[in-house]
Amino acid sequence: MTALMAREHAALKSYLPDLATYLDETPLLTLEGRDSGAIGRFRDAGGTALTIPKESGGLGASALDSVRVQRAIGSRSPSLGAATTMHHLSLATLNEFAQEATDEDRALITSLVEQRAVVASGFSEGVTGGNVFVPTMTATRNGSSYIVNGSKKPCSLSSSMDLLTASVEVDTGERAIALIPAGTPGISVRPFWESWVLAGAESDEVHLEDVEVPADLVLLNGADDPDGRHEMTGYLWFGMLVTANYLGAASALLERLLSAGKDDYEGYVRAAADVENAMAAIENIARAVDEGERGQDISVRLLFSRIAIRDALVRASAAAVESLGGIAFITSSDIGYLTAAVHAFAFHPPSRRSVSESLAKFHAGDEFAFV
Repeated sequence: MTALMAREHAALKSYLPDLATYLDETPLLTLEGRDSGAIGRFRDAGGTALTIPKESGGLGASALDSVRVQRAIGSRSPSLGAATTMHHLSLATLNEFAQEATDEDRALITSLVEQRAVVASGFSEGVTGGNVFVPTMTATRNGSSYIVNGSKKPCSLSSSMDLLTASVEVDTGERAIALIPAGTPGISVRPFWESWVLAGAESDEVHLEDVEVPADLVLLNGADDPDGRHEMTGYLWFGMLVTANYLGAASALLERLLSAGKDDYEGYVRAAADVENAMAAIENIARAVDEGERGQDISVRLLFSRIAIRDALVRASAAAVESLGGIAFITSSDIGYLTAAVHAFAFHPPSRRSVSESLAKFHAGDEFAFV
């Protein structure tokens, strides 16, 4: 074991020792396959409870420890890291909402933890330049229920989910979050993800047709999140964890460069400097989240960090592959795969195009809003 990611691997082994062993013993391309079973092993190892406080039955990982765990997971399986990011953002957001709500809401979180439920996130649609907060599903009130229609594509964890948390627009024009058990009639999963890269994340289409959801499982933003705090919290968790995942993928290239013994110290340091600087930025955000910071300012700082880190990881992976050399690239499918996986970071919402104007105007003194 090298000193690279020593804290991250230690965090993974501390919280999820069985998962750490499984990931270390399983080849990368096996883990990345569509039917790898890695998500099931994550569930069995207790990973679903990582971000939930101990008093609610969870493992109680801080945001800082969570990003370290996620970097370690991403270095072994970027697909698993990407998929579980969606679970964590949903559960962490629900937990934060529940702490300010009723005993019944808190009991729901405890129940999800006890069941080791896998929670999929039906929020941002994969539309270039799209608004991350515009729902792609509709919910129409029908007595004591809502009827939900629409789809989410891609939707990670589509085959393994026990619960779908979906952003919906209700018939009053208000946004809401619907909590929908995966076995509810009217939910189907359709093939969508065709790339071999990140195939293990199970990112297919989840289609909802006349799905009936009890009204108490539809959380209206106006009543339950009037200032958008919980919604923005979800994107903080998403941004931190998805970035840590791709930092892990880039770090896996660095691990291979160290193991190859190429003695290209300048090439290694050039790549590692970008990766370590990026991780330091995300850890700084995570510490602020652990201290209770929420809202516009920290969201903006995270978005600026993510934009810078995208370019940094491309530089780092290119430098690492160059130092590894052509023969290593030709003889190891892992190297090409990890390089491709790193590039997928740029496709996660919000797009640079969609937020640039709002970020610039925030620095000029305006309110920030995802657009």
